[in-house]
Amino acid sequence: MPETVAYKFHEKGKPEFVVKLSFDKDTFHILLPHDSPRPDWTKLEFQKCSNCPIEEGPKYCPAAVSIAHFLPEFSNAFSYTQAIVEVETARRIIVSKKTLQEAVASLVGLTMATSGCPRTEFLRPMSRFHLPFSDQRETVFRSLGTWLLTEYIKSGSIGEPVTLSFDGLKDAYANLSIVNSAFTERMRSAVSRDAVLNAVIILDTFAILTPDNVDGGFEDIMNIVSK
Repeated sequence: MPETVAYKFHEKGKPEFVVKLSFDKDTFHILLPHDSPRPDWTKLEFQKCSNCPIEEGPKYCPAAVSIAHFLPEFSNAFSYTQAIVEVETARRIIVSKKTLQEAVASLVGLTMATSGCPRTEFLRPMSRFHLPFSDQRETVFRSLGTWLLTEYIKSGSIGEPVTLSFDGLKDAYANLSIVNSAFTERMRSAVSRDAVLNAVIILDTFAILTPDNVDGGFEDIMNIVSK
């Protein structure tokens, strides 16, 4: 059975809206229905990211297709509209009052990370233990820790001295920032208001924060580990 994550949105004066996502239990890649919508803006060549490594094969952008089935619900939404958002995973239920831009950022971040996009693939291990609405310090701490553990395991030298570096992570986030910018342009043709666009801007802020912490002596998390 696949794992599921459900986002339930409760806006004042509107019926509940639910986005239910399914993931492969082994790989945690998102599983989309065969009839999942593929509008023109999801085509690979439409506002294609300048650093996209996909040259042949897929006709559609995997990250764009991953959000196309729920994006219309938020296409006319304002960023600062308040909603009660309930996120149900296999391990916990989290309920929080959020602006739509914050809630959609969490939802879009999860779907893009598990979509199969080569530039978001490094985030997929962290997505398995999805933490909705994480703040800056939580994001930086989890990103750095996940990267180091992944690199250690991939080294194949468990039990032996290993030289670990954040250089690859910095490069990955630099590429992700390019993707976020291009993705914003891609979605301008699919939305009429700013909730989704600002959600991607929030994600890009996190993409900048982690490398900045590496270069800045881990200023956001130093007091967590130094006391």
